[in-house]
Formats: sequence, structure tokens, C-alpha cells
Amino acid sequence: MPFYSPIYSMSKNLRSILLIFAAFVAILQFFTDASGQNVEATIKIDSNQGSVVQINGKMGSKSRNLSFLRSLAGIDNLGERVSEVTLFDDAGNSVTYKKFVAGEYVADADFTSWSYKIDLTPPKNRTAAAHISWLTSENGLLMLGDVLPIFGHTPTSAKVKIAVPKGWLQMENRIDNIVETQDVASEVVAVGKDIRFRKVHIADTAITICIAGEWFFTGDDVTNFARDIYAGTRQVFGSDNSNAVFINIFRFPQATPIGQWEAETRGRNITIASSDMPFKSQSLQRLHEQLRHEIFHLWLPNGVNLSGQYDWFYEGFALYRSLKLGVAVNRIRFEDFLDTLERVYDIDRLSAQKTSLIDASKNRWAGANTRVYARGMLVAFLCDVATLDSSKGKRSIDTLLSELYQKHRTPSATTDANAAILTLMKSRKELVPIVERYVAGGEPLDWTALLQKAGIDATTRDQLTRLATVAKPSGRQKDLLDKLGYNSWRKLGNSKQ
Repeated sequence: MPFYSPIYSMSKNLRSILLIFAAFVAILQFFTDASGQNVEATIKIDSNQGSVVQINGKMGSKSRNLSFLRSLAGIDNLGERVSEVTLFDDAGNSVTYKKFVAGEYVADADFTSWSYKIDLTPPKNRTAAAHISWLTSENGLLMLGDVLPIFGHTPTSAKVKIAVPKGWLQMENRIDNIVETQDVASEVVAVGKDIRFRKVHIADTAITICIAGEWFFTGDDVTNFARDIYAGTRQVFGSDNSNAVFINIFRFPQATPIGQWEAETRGRNITIASSDMPFKSQSLQRLHEQLRHEIFHLWLPNGVNLSGQYDWFYEGFALYRSLKLGVAVNRIRFEDFLDTLERVYDIDRLSAQKTSLIDASKNRWAGANTRVYARGMLVAFLCDVATLDSSKGKRSIDTLLSELYQKHRTPSATTDANAAILTLMKSRKELVPIVERYVAGGEPLDWTALLQKAGIDATTRDQLTRLATVAKPSGRQKDLLDKLGYNSWRKLGNSKQ
């Protein structure tokens, strides 16, 4: 007898409330029973079915609930993509179920296997292309965390076979088209008939690169950039984070103006969805920028066991570290470094939101994204200048990043991220005012004193901030400018007007 049958005679409202409560209990039961279990599944892509994919699977234990990811990175209604759900018990008999909301199914009896279809038509919102699964007649990206059911709060191991149409390929390093993973949510698989692969090794890490479509840059450009940036970032953190990294570079599946891009680093998988730039030089510059930022995320946040919302740190510091690295390797000028800081300062200064960075991170996908990025980057810059000045150039934010990573790298015990980061930052007295005023607090950012230490002047022209190096920097200021990349810029023969 169905668990909800005794309430048929009750009022409609009360019956709805009890049904929801029963579903909630069943979901909790599912989380308890299925968490961390082994899963086997087959994902079948049929060119005759368009973007609709057939998925069959079985679990290592019995359950009463089948749940799917319903939202991610501000993208809602993901459960509505699922259709034709069928559940089976141990004997292969069909099990009836109740659908409460899109993506939530509660069975009338235990089931161990399932079958369903999922529509991976690319959403109209192009930003989704780097965050959720999509499929076209040419290629696609399968994020296993949103095409397979949710199996609890802890990482779920799985063995997933991906059947592709004749003439299609999928990301290399998958034996017999099978992906074996200890964490379904962290896996991304590239598929398509117009994809090509490159591979490069750095120390003990193999980087496999998948490129879809034609670009101004070449496969050699991507390989060389990935190798050099990974090696440089590895030096900052002191060790590899994984023995295998996968980089997917795809065009947006929708028509998109030039110069647009969206990216995500999930586990050991970097996904870049982009349009190209007008010219080759610009295309190379953008590619280098994308890889500088995303490769950083292989270590932070993906290589540490920190919990909670701390996007302000790993996004803000990734932006700043990428900018500084771009100057150091002469991909951008010191002038560009200052121009970027000008823009983010004005974004922060003119922002209507005056919450702390910690609170802003909690609402990143609900309108606080710009503040998280802008102020997070400014905080990273201030921390770098304060650290360089205090240590007379012997330490920088790289020292902070390395210490945080080495202390909390996986498989260390789970620690609250904001508590760990603030404790580490406050252990350096020169960073205490920055933390209290601009991270834990929401005060207007005043960078005048630290800019002067760095030999940089700030002026306002037509309501816009302008930065320039001081006319006659002192020896101490020259040293600090050096550490920020001023000499790299000077080697290009440019000057800040």
C-alpha cells in the first residue's frame, strides 16, 4: 500500500502538506541509504534523438527516492529536463512512484535501478554553457553531476559508460568509453564529431586538452600556454593537485558576439565556453587570461578541504594572481595592470551593496557576483602590497596561498573556509586592518596609504579613477614596484601616460 494512502479522505490542503512532508522524509531516508554508494550507468547519445539523451543505471543499495539537481550557478528549473522515468526493483519489476516537483520522485516501494531521458538542449542563457550539460548535433559537454541522479551529500563513486554516435569522439583517457570516478559531481566529459585532442605532461601530471571548432589560436598555442601556466602555478602552491587534468575549450552552443566567455573548474576538469576575438593577437591574449584564471582553481578551491562560501577569496585572489602573472610573463603591460585595478576600484566604489565580502559570497548568484569579484580582487591587491612592504619584498600573497593550500589540502580534515582564511590572514599583523575593514566589514575601500607605499598615485578624472606611478619613486617604492611587475612592463618599452 502506498505510504500516502491513508490521507486520501483528508482536505486537499492538508493532504498536500502531508505529501510534501512524506517526500521530505523519503528524501532524508534516501540520503542516509544512498550516500557514497557505487553507481553504474549508461549514457546513450543518439543522433536521431537530437539533444535528448537516454540514461539507464543501477545503485548499490535500495532507495525510495530519485532526485536530480534542480539549480546551479543561478540556472534554475534543471529538473524539468527529465522525462520518461521508470524505476525497477531487484527482480526487474517496475515500481510506481509519485512526482512531487520537477526532478523529485518518490517510489511506492524500494527500487535499485532506473531509466529516464534528459533533454540537453542548450539553454538560451549562454552563461550556462560552462556550468551545466548541453548537447548539439555537433558536440557537447556532459557534466555528470546534473545528468545523473543526486546520490547524497558525500561524493559518490560511479562507473559510467558513454555511448556516442558513429563518428563521434569523447575525451581521451577514458578506457572503452567508460568514466570511472570517485566523485560524480566533479566529472565533465567532452563529446562530439568536431573535437581534437592534445596532451602535455608537467612533472607527474598529464594534461589532456580537448578543442572544439576552429579558432585563431592553434593547438600548439593551447598546449604551450597550459604547460607554462600549470608549471608556474604549481611552483606557487608547492606541489601538484592531481595526476590528471582535463581542459575543454568549446565555442558557445548559441550565437554569441565576439569577446564573450564563461568558464568553470570542476574537480580536475576545466571548461571554457567562449567566442573568439577579432584578431589572432587578441585571441591569444584572451586564451592566456582564461587559462591563468582557471588553472589557479585546480588548487583553490578544488585542491583543499574547506567548506562554506568563500568565493570572495578564491575568485578575488585568482583574478589578481592571474593579472600579476600576466605582467610577469609579458602577456600584458604594467599599464594594463593599473587599468584593471582602476576599473574594479570604481566598480566597488559605485556599488550600491555595502555588505561584507563574506556576506556577499553567500549571495553571489543572487546579484552579488560583481561585488565578490571586484572587491575580492582589490583585497588581494592590498594584501599583496601590505605583505611585500612588511617583509621588504621577501614575502607576497603567494606565501599566503601556499600556506593555506599546504595546511588544508585534500585529504586534510574539513575546516570552515572563512574561519581558516581569516585566522591565517590575521596572523599577519599587516593584514589585520584589511580583514576587519574590507572582508569581515563593508567599509568603503581606502587604498591611499598602500598605494603610496607601492609608488602609485590615484587621481579622479571625470568621476573615474586613474592610477600612475609616482614621478620620482624612492628606493623602497622602486623595489615594491619591481615585485608588482613594473620592470617586466618597462622591458616592453611602454610608459604610463
